[in-house]
Amino acid sequence: MRWRVFLLYTFIFPARLCWSASGTEGASFLDIPVGGAPAALGSAYTAQANDAYAPVWNPAGLGFLHTVEFAGMHLSYIGPIHYEYAGLVVPFGKDREGELGPAGLGVSIQYLGTGDLDARDINGIPDTPFTSAFGSYSLAYGQKIGDQFSLGATAKVIKERIADASASAFGTDFGLMYRPDSTLSLGTVLANLGSGVRFVNESDPLPLAIRFGGTCQLTPRWDISAEGVYRKTGLLSGGVGLEWRYGQNFSFRGGYNTAHIKELGAASGVTAGLGLFFWGQEFAYAWVPVGDLGQTHYFSIVFRLSSSPRPDKPRLKTPEYEDLEDMKIDEPNRHEKLFDLLKDDDGKPLE
Repeated sequence: MRWRVFLLYTFIFPARLCWSASGTEGASFLDIPVGGAPAALGSAYTAQANDAYAPVWNPAGLGFLHTVEFAGMHLSYIGPIHYEYAGLVVPFGKDREGELGPAGLGVSIQYLGTGDLDARDINGIPDTPFTSAFGSYSLAYGQKIGDQFSLGATAKVIKERIADASASAFGTDFGLMYRPDSTLSLGTVLANLGSGVRFVNESDPLPLAIRFGGTCQLTPRWDISAEGVYRKTGLLSGGVGLEWRYGQNFSFRGGYNTAHIKELGAASGVTAGLGLFFWGQEFAYAWVPVGDLGQTHYFSIVFRLSSSPRPDKPRLKTPEYEDLEDMKIDEPNRHEKLFDLLKDDDGKPLE
C-alpha cells in the first residue's frame, strides 16, 4: 500500500506541487481555492468572504451576512481529478434596529476525487486500478462585534481514502473581519490548525497557514483586492485581484497569485474569470493555469434568497449599485429617479 500512497501524492495529486511549498503536508487539497470568483481574483478573497464561501475562506464574514445563500462549485482539475464544493449559510439574530442578522451559521463540503487510476507494483508490473477521495466537512459560525468587527471559527472533519487505506483528521480555522466603511474590508484567518493526517505508518500535519488581506472599492465599478499567505512550511506567497462591473449583469475579474510560480513558471500565476448576475443570483467562471500541467476551469453558482442591497453589504459585492454621479438624469427628475433606485423588491424605501 505504501507505494500507492507515494505514487498518488508525488505524481498524480498535483495540488501537492502547485499549492504547497514542500512534500510534508497532509490534506493539501485544502489549499486549492474554492469558488469561481475567489479563484479568478488570484485567491485574494479573505476580506470579501461574507457569502456562501465564508466557511472555507473566512468564517468571520458570516457576521456580515444578510441573507440565506447557497453556493455550488465544480472544478475540472488536472487529468482525472475533479473538485466539488457545496456551502449553505444562514444569518440569524437581530441588531439594534431589528433588521440585519449580526451572526451567521454555515456548513460546507469540499470533495476531491479521481476516476480509476492506473497502478503498478514495485516491479513496474501493471496492477489493479484504484481510486482515491479527499473530503472536508465543515461547520462555521461568525459573530458581529459592534458595527465594524466580526469574529468567526470553523470546525472541520477531514477524510482521505487511497485505494483500501483511509485516514482522518480534525481541523479548525479562526477568522477576523474589520469593515470601517462600506468601501473597505480587512480580514485575517488562521487556517488548518489541528491534528495530522496519518496514512500507513506516517503522519503529515495539516497545511497550517495565516492569511491576511484587504479589499477596497476604488470606484462604484472597480474593486481591488490583495492578500498575503504565510505557511508553516515557510512559504510566503501573495495574490492580487481586480474586478470591473459592467452594468448590473456582468463582472470581469483578473488576478495574479505567486503560490506556485517557482515550480511552474511566472505565467502560471495569472488568473481570469467573469461573473453573470441575474435576479440577484450569480454564475461565475474562472480560468487558472498550472504551467506545463495544463489548465483548470472553475464553474460555480451562488443562489441568494434576497437580492436587495442592505446597508452593511458593501457595494463591491453587489452589482445592483450604480455610479449615481455618472448617471445622465435630467435635473428636474433626478431625485425621483434616485429614490426609485433605493427601493427594495417590494417597492418599499430602503432604510
